[in-house]
Amino acid sequence: MPINQVPPGDTEIQKWFIDVPAVEPGVFEFALVLGGTVSAGAYTAGAVDFLVEALDCLSKAQHEGRAPQHNVRLKLIAGTSGGGVNAAIAARALAYEYPHVTRGTAIGTGGSGNPFYDTWINTLRLDGFLDTSDIGAELTSLLNGKPIDDGAKAIIRFANGPPTAREWVAEPLRIIITLTNLRGVPYKTNFGDKLSQGYVDHADFARFAVVYPGQTLSEPRPDEMVLGFGNDRLKQATDWEHFSEFARATAAFPVGFPARALSRPTEHYRWRVVAYPPGPQGATGYLVSWPDWEGMIPEGGADVPDDWHFLAVDGGATDNEPIQLARTALAGLLGRNPRDPIEANRAVWLIDPFAGHAPLGPEGITPFAAEIGAVATTLTQQTRYDTADLLMAADKTVFSRFMLTPTRGALTGEEAIASGGLGAFIGFACPAFMRFDYLLGRQNCQRFLREIFVLDDRNKLFKHWTANDKIKFRGSAGPQNLPIIPLLDDAGIDETLDPWPKGKLDPERYRDGIEARFRAIFELELSGSLVRSVLAWVGAHATQRQAADYVINAMRDYLKKAGL
Repeated sequence: MPINQVPPGDTEIQKWFIDVPAVEPGVFEFALVLGGTVSAGAYTAGAVDFLVEALDCLSKAQHEGRAPQHNVRLKLIAGTSGGGVNAAIAARALAYEYPHVTRGTAIGTGGSGNPFYDTWINTLRLDGFLDTSDIGAELTSLLNGKPIDDGAKAIIRFANGPPTAREWVAEPLRIIITLTNLRGVPYKTNFGDKLSQGYVDHADFARFAVVYPGQTLSEPRPDEMVLGFGNDRLKQATDWEHFSEFARATAAFPVGFPARALSRPTEHYRWRVVAYPPGPQGATGYLVSWPDWEGMIPEGGADVPDDWHFLAVDGGATDNEPIQLARTALAGLLGRNPRDPIEANRAVWLIDPFAGHAPLGPEGITPFAAEIGAVATTLTQQTRYDTADLLMAADKTVFSRFMLTPTRGALTGEEAIASGGLGAFIGFACPAFMRFDYLLGRQNCQRFLREIFVLDDRNKLFKHWTANDKIKFRGSAGPQNLPIIPLLDDAGIDETLDPWPKGKLDPERYRDGIEARFRAIFELELSGSLVRSVLAWVGAHATQRQAADYVINAMRDYLKKAGL
């Protein structure tokens, strides 16, 4: 079927981008934006795990008449990098009951049964990333991507009894996975009749709608793919394996992990609409990013392909504006969410391990290997989020934007977690580091729900709260505020941490694996002739030692600095 190359009209844009249903009385809607680069995603996983537990406990208590009768609804999850992995886990896991992991939870040899915990702590290990079995005729990345594949397979196979729908999850739940599209999408902007400017956009994202058992979706968005759990026929349906490829792609840290080959309906790119800033009189409007359809026709082809095939890596490598994608999903493209604590009824909640203090890069000449790492860090730090979005999330007078980032005593952000070193790869070398961060995510989320995720007690959300409810749940929310998600039952028991995992990692343990990996890479790149093979053998043994020394010394420096 030919691609519709006509720009979407005002009526279509009004329907899919501008109009959003009004928030029902007694309901608070929110969207999650999940960050988390490489192993620090364990922190985000722990925070989301606690959030699920808190909402489940609240829902159960409400049914039993033990809690205030208001509703909280999760509308969307947007994920970038490790946050995209956590968004994928949530999309699947929210159909099932599963055990939550606290410090005192006994973990058997078969795992915990918790998909967040088992993916991060029990699956993603440095030993697997250093394995050389993936190096064949060509090299796809510095590290082996099989542990990511194993984690993705476990996610989409996860099931624990019959699937069901949680009342606090929207119908359907929208998922946005951000991507860096290495092929890109060609666009063309016209300046009058004779002048145009072409460009290629690499900042990409994919939309999914998850329909849980008992839910319906009569008309999906034209730019989304639909996931289900049964045999019901769904429009624009895709399968969980296809979905998992997008999660693997956003987890593919550039060069470090293999890029992923993806495909999606080409017509999705017809629906890229952006708002432009208000004019002198405050009027707002929108622009349609228009694909260069001719530029999308493959060489020797006659038509635009039905599906767009491309390689993709970590969504955090380009500015995909995940916060704005989440905000406009709640408020509409030209709308805004009320910010006043008395009027607020929607919010975007950012969870990110690196939103606090981050270390600076080198100030002078540095070794080449360190320079490569500094460039990669610079690109991801610069493009992760828009500064204005972070400033709004940190503004204590804005109650439509919230942010959770690690805190441990006086330390915040990267300094508060154990997995921040070596570009946040070090957690993969020590499960105890990721476990600590996971539990810290749970503890921080509990405190956040008690003290930060609150509204003024005059907000209509609390209209039916009794005087006793207000006394019971006000707690540390402040004299004028009440928690949006009151903590009950297990969610109300104070979360505790493991001891700081000092002495749990011996970097020397990985020397042989690092040397073997780099030796295999060097020999592959110089193989093909007798002379090159001799050079490869000589060079590989020198290079592998240098690489291992560099990585191990970097680990030691971090362990010393962090008190680990």
